[in-house]
Amino acid sequence: MPYRHAHYYLLALFPLTLFAFWPGYFSDLRGAAYSAHVHGVTASLWIALLAMQSWSIHRRQNALHRTLGYSSFVLFPLFTVGGLLVIQTMAMKFTAGVSPFYNVFAPGLALLDGLSTLAVPCLFFMALKSRRKVHRHGAYMLSTVFFLLAPITTRILSDYPPFAVTGPETFHRFGWALHFSNLMVVLLLLELHRRHPKSGRAFLVTAGLVAVQSLLFAFVAPLPLWRGLFASIATVPLPVLVSLGFAVSGAVAWAGWSSVPLRRRTAATSS
Repeated sequence: MPYRHAHYYLLALFPLTLFAFWPGYFSDLRGAAYSAHVHGVTASLWIALLAMQSWSIHRRQNALHRTLGYSSFVLFPLFTVGGLLVIQTMAMKFTAGVSPFYNVFAPGLALLDGLSTLAVPCLFFMALKSRRKVHRHGAYMLSTVFFLLAPITTRILSDYPPFAVTGPETFHRFGWALHFSNLMVVLLLLELHRRHPKSGRAFLVTAGLVAVQSLLFAFVAPLPLWRGLFASIATVPLPVLVSLGFAVSGAVAWAGWSSVPLRRRTAATSS
């Protein structure tokens, strides 16, 4: 089976996440925005789901793997909505001017989160469409987690030289840390594609999307047009935002599942 040790690497993200987000989130759970809780819980469950799927298929626990796969139809929409809620919360903080950090970086971080919120459904769709092709299916599912990796490493790096952010005069170092983190993620994805050139197209596509994130952060985030559009997200009614997230993610899941004709579901293949 492909990616034999993937679950170990996925589980390693949990202590890294705790370390990275301890100052700004875990140390003050009561004071955190509800959107941070939704995103944190759903993202953690998504990582855990991928780890369990990897573990179960490599232990030949096919029934468990299948059950976990069905559970993704419940978790995936929640994960998508969590990402949208975080974007809106950043827009609210941006318009309210609650901190110099959000005034500078919220429009750029929203672009990154927005692209990943669009990219993950596309990868999930391809994973469902390729579910009878074991290597390709695994690559698409694993690729969804790489959009969570750079935010973790960025926050760790921004606490230490040469990227340490100590105040408004050093905010630019956060941008350096973000671009460096994205570069490391891109190189990792390219290495995975090199090792799996036939079935690892997902890694190559995801590497391109992560690179685009850095370009958006550097060149689109400062534009007045985008900053105005971003501020308008704060005014979107919550029921509309949540309904949109559930509707789109539900449609993606259904389209991906139904894209495999019934007559082909009895013949499992791999590539």
